[in-house]
Amino acid sequence: MTGMERVPMGPPWSVDLIADLHAGVLPPEVAAQLRPRVEADPDAREILQALDATLEDLQALPPIPMPDHVAARIDAALAAEARPGIAPVVSLNDARKRRNRRLGLGGAGVLVAAAAAFGIVLAVSPGGQQPSNQAKPAPTTSSQNAAPPLALKSDQLGSAVGDVLKAQNFGPLETPDRLAGCLKGGGITSSGNPLGISPITLDGKDAVMAILPAGLGQYRLVVLDPKTCGPDKPEGVLANTTIGR
Repeated sequence: MTGMERVPMGPPWSVDLIADLHAGVLPPEVAAQLRPRVEADPDAREILQALDATLEDLQALPPIPMPDHVAARIDAALAAEARPGIAPVVSLNDARKRRNRRLGLGGAGVLVAAAAAFGIVLAVSPGGQQPSNQAKPAPTTSSQNAAPPLALKSDQLGSAVGDVLKAQNFGPLETPDRLAGCLKGGGITSSGNPLGISPITLDGKDAVMAILPAGLGQYRLVVLDPKTCGPDKPEGVLANTTIGR
């Protein structure tokens, strides 16, 4: 996005554009102008509601372990994003294509949006396999607790991104509502659920690390003290940093 791009005109708007708005990948200034127009259009608002319902259905599925080769590709992409240097200016479409190629998604974003529009929930397997409506069994409680939490120092948060992205373990926070309360207490807003969350120890202290979406190519790393965090308790936020572009 060069800053010269105009806000797309409509209605109608494409499902792809509405899905990008819903996912929070549009530049803030574009999203701020586009969202009220989209929400004022009954057809577009129906797609947004369908996307919300689809995400809720997907989040209710048992956790599916991320394949090792996919985790390795994400780790490599994050490492490349963290390298110093000035990123070239690209259009939104080019950035979206690059993001999809890196994560091996292809047309998955459009597929999910289209599925939502028709009330269908699909689980898309990485590597171009056919969609499947069968989820792998959830790990048992004993297997989830078998490995000790990651032990990190304050300056090592970036090294844990790959592992935390593979997890959806709220640990002592237990529920998304508790996480939301802790984030609110630290004045942290997020447009969606955590991309990954896992118990860790930070400088020897029990904690929970959450990775939140922070825009195209960016991730917000938040570490919370489950014993002290909550609404109106900013002291419960032990770390809060953004990585990526």
